[in-house]
Amino acid sequence: MMIAMSRFFMIIVGGGLALAGSLSLTACSQRVPAESLRERASFAAWIGNWPDAQLDYSELVDRYPDHWNYQYNLGRAALNNGDLDTARRSLEIAETLRPQDREVATHLAETMYRQDDRDALFTFLKDRAESTQQSEDWLLVARYSLDLDDPDMARLAVQEALVLDISDSPEPYIAAAELAERLGDIDGALQSLKIAWTLDPENNRVHAMIRGLGEVPGPTMLDSTEMGG
Repeated sequence: MMIAMSRFFMIIVGGGLALAGSLSLTACSQRVPAESLRERASFAAWIGNWPDAQLDYSELVDRYPDHWNYQYNLGRAALNNGDLDTARRSLEIAETLRPQDREVATHLAETMYRQDDRDALFTFLKDRAESTQQSEDWLLVARYSLDLDDPDMARLAVQEALVLDISDSPEPYIAAAELAERLGDIDGALQSLKIAWTLDPENNRVHAMIRGLGEVPGPTMLDSTEMGG
């Protein structure tokens, strides 16, 4: 009797294991649809859940390795998650697929900066700026040059940005002011900030920088020449 019950028990257990294995294989074969996975990844990134975003975008990249946006978002998630090697790899692929996208380039530059790969960073940014001939790209060179204490490169980049800027944006003059202040040229910094103020009088950053140098933002800080008189 005991032998019969033991055999019965083994049959039940064995059958249960077989069923569980079958269900597991079925579940594996029924992957989450790409659209649902994309929505889940996008939501995770939106709320700042970078580990889950990286996991989901990694699966999307596995399925669609030539999809630049999935590569970019995987790189962005990995960068925010501190996985710099994954971020660098994905962002380099995204930049190759989408070379004109400034957001991709900005995140790739930040990854190189955090990896302390200075040579690669400057080569990438300078080659890009020379290729695009856009003021914004030269400003990116200037900002990283300032962060890495390379005033000569920063000065060159700011000059190029000022020459190329056709948008009446205050950004090149803000960068010029930052460079001048770092070099101890307070008068030059104020002069650039005054120009930035005339271009965008409501810019809070310009206001803060002007106050930081001991001036009060507004028309009274401009002399007659600066006001066009």
